[in-house]
Amino acid sequence: MNLFIHFIGRVNEWVGRVAGLLILLVVAIIVREVIARSVFHSPALWADESMTYIAGFVYVLGGGYAMLHRRHVAVDMVYERFGRRGRRLCDLLAFALFTAYCFTLIWYGWNMAVSSFLQNETSGTLWNPPIWPVKFAIPIAGLLLFLQGVANLAENFRSSKA
Repeated sequence: MNLFIHFIGRVNEWVGRVAGLLILLVVAIIVREVIARSVFHSPALWADESMTYIAGFVYVLGGGYAMLHRRHVAVDMVYERFGRRGRRLCDLLAFALFTAYCFTLIWYGWNMAVSSFLQNETSGTLWNPPIWPVKFAIPIAGLLLFLQGVANLAENFRSSKA
């Protein structure tokens, strides 16, 4: 189990760091676009959609990283009032709801991404890039989030035994 927890943590750490670096690309595109529009009066067709798509990747793929570092919202005031058994029960209930959420992301995200890929769906704008790569990020993110949730739950139960 330690190997699983460590491996999933490493994967989400790596994905989170790469996603974080993509924010620098978004900033570079914004700076380039501001200069192009205001100084040269020559905006790019691709800039707005590129920023949106890259930010979308960052948003969905950052979930596992946030869960790894336990940065999701928790109501500690309520949670800490329970004893060890109560916290375990809360963890299991929250995990059941979390699992339903993740599997919804994975199932519907996968169907949406495959459909988009098979139709060669594009944005419909002047630049008209394919949008299936962004849609494939949704089920991947759901899977990474779920696996990190499993790892966190296992770690919680392991540490509460001590």
